[in-house]
Amino acid sequence: MKKKPIVLVIILLLVCCSLSFALYSVKYSHASTCNTPLTETKSNNNSYDESSFDVSDFSGSNENTIDIASKQYDSNVVTVRDSNYTISDELMNKINDNISSYGAGVSFYIVSLDDGMSIGYNVDKAFETASSIKAPYALWIYEQIAEGNIDPDATFEYEEKYYNKGTGVIKDSDFGTPYTVRDLVYYSLNDSDNVAHVMLHKNFGVIGYNNMLANLGTKQLYLTAGNPWTYTSCRSAALVWQEIYNFAVREPEGVTFLNILSNGKYNYFKELMPDVPSASKTGFANRDVVETGIVFDQDKPYIAIAMANKGGSIGAYTEVLKVISLMNEVMNEYKAQ
Repeated sequence: MKKKPIVLVIILLLVCCSLSFALYSVKYSHASTCNTPLTETKSNNNSYDESSFDVSDFSGSNENTIDIASKQYDSNVVTVRDSNYTISDELMNKINDNISSYGAGVSFYIVSLDDGMSIGYNVDKAFETASSIKAPYALWIYEQIAEGNIDPDATFEYEEKYYNKGTGVIKDSDFGTPYTVRDLVYYSLNDSDNVAHVMLHKNFGVIGYNNMLANLGTKQLYLTAGNPWTYTSCRSAALVWQEIYNFAVREPEGVTFLNILSNGKYNYFKELMPDVPSASKTGFANRDVVETGIVFDQDKPYIAIAMANKGGSIGAYTEVLKVISLMNEVMNEYKAQ
């Protein structure tokens, strides 16, 4: 009669050991998946498809040479340049109502890559870049890769000094996890990964990047060695996106870069125009929310930049969606004329 309890105890111990081993296996498997660099999982990552988008369908054979830096716009007035197009009274009233709801804190810019027509409102007003800075910095990295100055397969280890609590997936990796340059660019754009951006900034610096901006003619977007974040404007962002477009025209690496931008997780253009290809980099800060990119309308592809001082809340992105919606209406009206 005494043997039965002993048998039960042994069985219970065996069951507990089995459960512990199973839980440990699941935990270890999950941790390994989260910390695996992109280079080991790229073939299973459907969002990273280098052939999913081809700018040559839209670009023709020549680089774009619109002189965005020298275009003149009236302050606090929606201004159309290099076109006979006139925004209809009904649409202009909608735009003005939207502008007045922001006070002085909104800016937008449209530049047609087809014919150079542009429409701007306060295009030189400065806003926080937030994560939109990742596109111009990654552009410089990719151009250096194309020129052979940066090895895309060079690896850097994630260290505690790079930690950033903002968006991204690398922050959840173990310290010491290696990432290639190409991994870091991908994560910084696709996942808007702050750690990836900081790692690139700390390892490659700002001198070459700032020289690129000076050559493009931008007034904002410059970085310091101690700060990977800065300020932008619609005009400066548009100059960068024209170069992103041109880079894709002249270099295979540029097409790869543009494909990443066209498949990112955060794209406000796709929320309003899901059937129209677009490439973008969004930014969300304490005070400002920003959308920058290109809408690849088959008739008239255009650079589209929208900025608003409505950051700091979960629903702030809807404010920029309102601006983008009106920009889309403008382009639809423009094409119909």
